[in-house]
Amino acid sequence: MKITIGIPAYNEEKNIAKMIVKLKKISDEIIVCNDGSSDLTSEIAKNLGVIVIDHENNLGYGAGINSIIKKAKEIDTDILVTFDADG
Repeated sequence: MKITIGIPAYNEEKNIAKMIVKLKKISDEIIVCNDGSSDLTSEIAKNLGVIVIDHENNLGYGAGINSIIKKAKEIDTDILVTFDADG
């Protein structure tokens, strides 16, 4: 059974690394949706080896969740759990 963790994130460079490191103890498959951040959220997540979806503009929490769900289906996830980037 494939369990994936999804994290919608907007300008979370101060929190995203700590969150990803903690969640990697639960699942090796993590998707971060960077929702138009103007900071280093996307780069930090990519450097930690997770799947990153980049929205060019901030589309909001719902759009971030929808993008995560779509990607989870593409990678044949059985269970998707979401966490806020700020813990």
